[in-house]
Amino acid sequence: MIGTSLSHYRITEKLGQGGMGEVYRAEDTNLSRQVAIKVLPDEFAHDAERLARFEREARLLASLNHPNIASIYGLEQADGKPFLVLELVEGQTLSERLKKGRIPLDETLDICCQIAEGLEAAHDKGIIHRDLKPANVKVTPDGKVKILDFGLAKAFNEQAAPVDPSRSPTITEQMTAPGVILGTAAYMSPEQARGKPVDKRADIWAFGCVLYECLTGRRAFQGDTITEVVASILKSEPDWTLLPAEAPPLVRVVLRQCLRKDPSLRLRDIGDARIDMQEEIDRPGEKVPVSRRLRLQWMMAACAAALVIGVLISPTVMKYFRPSVSQVPQPVLRSTVRLESGYWLDGRRWRSPDGFDQPTRTAMAISSDGRFMVYSAVKENPGPQDRSRLYLRRFDQMEAKPIARTEGGDNPFLSPDDRWIGFWADGKLMKVSAESGIPRALCDVNEHFGFSWGTHGRIVFAREDNGLSSVPADGGKPETLTIPDKSKGEFAHRLPHFLPTGKGILFTMMRDPWDVQPSVAVLELATRKWHVLLEDAADAQYVATGHLAFLRQGTLMVAPFDLNKLEVTAQPVPAVVNIAQALNASEYSLDSGAGQFSISNAGSVVYASGGISPDRKNSLVWVDHKGKAEPIASFQAPFFAPRLSHDGQRIVYSTLGMEGQVWTYDTNRGTPTKLTSEGRTFFVTLTPDGLRVVFGWSKTGPSNIYSQPVDGSSAMERLTQSEHFQMPGSWSPDGGTLAFVEVHPETIGDIQFLNARDRQITVFANSRFQELCPEFSPDGRWLAYASNESGQFEVYVRPFLKTGGKWQISNTGGGEPLWAPDGKQLFYRCGDQVWAVDLQAGSGFSTNKPRLLFKQSGFSQQTIIPAWDISLDGQRFLMVKLEERKPQPVTEMILVQNWFEELKRLCPTGKN
Repeated sequence: MIGTSLSHYRITEKLGQGGMGEVYRAEDTNLSRQVAIKVLPDEFAHDAERLARFEREARLLASLNHPNIASIYGLEQADGKPFLVLELVEGQTLSERLKKGRIPLDETLDICCQIAEGLEAAHDKGIIHRDLKPANVKVTPDGKVKILDFGLAKAFNEQAAPVDPSRSPTITEQMTAPGVILGTAAYMSPEQARGKPVDKRADIWAFGCVLYECLTGRRAFQGDTITEVVASILKSEPDWTLLPAEAPPLVRVVLRQCLRKDPSLRLRDIGDARIDMQEEIDRPGEKVPVSRRLRLQWMMAACAAALVIGVLISPTVMKYFRPSVSQVPQPVLRSTVRLESGYWLDGRRWRSPDGFDQPTRTAMAISSDGRFMVYSAVKENPGPQDRSRLYLRRFDQMEAKPIARTEGGDNPFLSPDDRWIGFWADGKLMKVSAESGIPRALCDVNEHFGFSWGTHGRIVFAREDNGLSSVPADGGKPETLTIPDKSKGEFAHRLPHFLPTGKGILFTMMRDPWDVQPSVAVLELATRKWHVLLEDAADAQYVATGHLAFLRQGTLMVAPFDLNKLEVTAQPVPAVVNIAQALNASEYSLDSGAGQFSISNAGSVVYASGGISPDRKNSLVWVDHKGKAEPIASFQAPFFAPRLSHDGQRIVYSTLGMEGQVWTYDTNRGTPTKLTSEGRTFFVTLTPDGLRVVFGWSKTGPSNIYSQPVDGSSAMERLTQSEHFQMPGSWSPDGGTLAFVEVHPETIGDIQFLNARDRQITVFANSRFQELCPEFSPDGRWLAYASNESGQFEVYVRPFLKTGGKWQISNTGGGEPLWAPDGKQLFYRCGDQVWAVDLQAGSGFSTNKPRLLFKQSGFSQQTIIPAWDISLDGQRFLMVKLEERKPQPVTEMILVQNWFEELKRLCPTGKN
């Protein structure tokens, strides 16, 4: 077509192709100007009604005259073929710009503010774009933004064929087919994806998608196929943790309001987004949160009104109009509560080898009257004798005071009358007077996942076996309240909070140990039944304003809540962003979903910033016996627990995160291949012949063991069936027996054997201690494993097929045993140390004294199944090098007083 003419337009260059036609650069020979020509799809030429309708739309669009909208010059025909004449916009599309990565904040605000201006002008004239996306936005060399293809999708409003979500128009050829959904898949609103009628709120959704992509460099909704993208739009939330730290709270709120799935709850007018972004542009260097902006507006209006009233009404009359103190909204005050110098907030911290610290249990509690708070803290670099302890900080005093005899304490919580402080220390639930006194133990709690003190003299807690229990506040025998329903995919009930009526308990429901999208449920104590209130939610508590407050991916959300019906009555809205939350599928985090915040009945909230930990991008490496690392793969990924095939040609591994899957890596070609595509996988291993991959897999609930051909030639095959989590460990050399670990609520970690021929299971070790990391010796005679029977994890060896002795290999702690291929050495790990033990020849089992090979931090470790492997010659270890991060300790908290005034404005409930 290049070199030909359409009427008086000479085609000189093809610019692109889309679902609504091909676009060319052309010269208007009549007016001597450059234009863009869009040749419309063939169905326009053969459908008179549709062509007439489009002509009417084109006339309406031609009436638009705005600097941020590319103009439409005309609709013409040549040889019976319709085409559009458009303004030719020089520059690069936003899509091309985003290929370089995310766009800086100031540039993003400028671009998106111009997009909003263009949308606003069109919406004012009743025109909807319906296909807003980065590819339809151009930025000229002088920084001017132009929206392309404005309103063209509206011509396709009437569809004769039924909507088919699998044929979403992200591929050009599909976009011309009758019956496709309007709009490009990744930017479609939920109502578009469902084929429902749309209005300007569909543009507002797409605008939110564009804003998110500019800020993060990634699409808000992703998937490998169109169907997966549409499913993500309908069911998932964007990864809010990817937003840059410098993104102002006001912009974050605008973004969330644009991307609400229910159009009735979405931002009503794009002009509101433009105003908020313009306010950030006009305030360089100062990031004012939305709460302050609203507060300033209210204060200015109140002052103006007071001035007028004061002038017009005499003091004598004014006394009859003076409101009570309780009726006057109090100013919202923010202040910083800093910990003692050199101390970090401590709540069962986990510390990864790269020094990244984060509390995994709530480490603070504010009193009901808002006068003081209690928190747990520890020294920055604690020695053997330095333990966490509790501190009490009264807000009318400058310094916190340590609470005597609370060493080792964390997860503080308060009695309803603020007289008592509950906490956990050394395997016991404790309490101590808020004034002074000696702490006393209430009951044994080996592992804890949250506490709450009810108004009826009982304390509820989440226990080690993953259910809820309660105990009298004066101590006694715990009573079981819930047991997770495995048939419904429930793994654990955590983070309980009593409702003030005493009729129910809020709690967080997790579907597996690494659940990064848990749910909030409520237990009705009268019936002992529970139901889910909110998805993708954790750590909920009732607020005296009539709200339910909870965390969603590091953001404190609030929603109106009916205490009588135990129901959320409206959609949640964000209230406080970037709250520290233990929610990340890392091998080091003890994910509980717990957030670092606490709310008082008097209207204050205290919290620590930090959000959730970002996912790691790790590296596969070879490490020699001196600790020198050499990269294997040329790319980074969330590699997890890799294993090497017996011929050394293939590495299998799973990936961390909510969508963890099985991958294979060809060591010769250097190429990864994804083997699984749904559910979640936990640990992988290869059969001795290298033909099948064996892994723990779960769609919902506990993972069981499955296998699949390494080339993916057939579907997964289930090998075990259990209501408990199971993870594959090691194969016997003859391929007849698989040693695996089952996580049982009572015996914690058990080692069992699966007979590959008859699928029968036998128990190897199921004591009251944890037995983990089973590894067969190369000759199949011995099994090495880790156990904590001595009080700490050590490596042991026992015979496989016959009864006999048991040998302790390590003596200063150890785990993840690994045999040398020739069977002459046994390796194990202890923290950042790698140890070797030489085995002595003979009929029995005998070893020399362990020796330290090397000490090197920053490598992935595990306790359940080994997270490393060894090369065929035994000279190198296959390991995962962790992404380096700087320590991010929590050293201060934010106190917001009179927060309820802000809360009631953000999310009205009708309750005073």
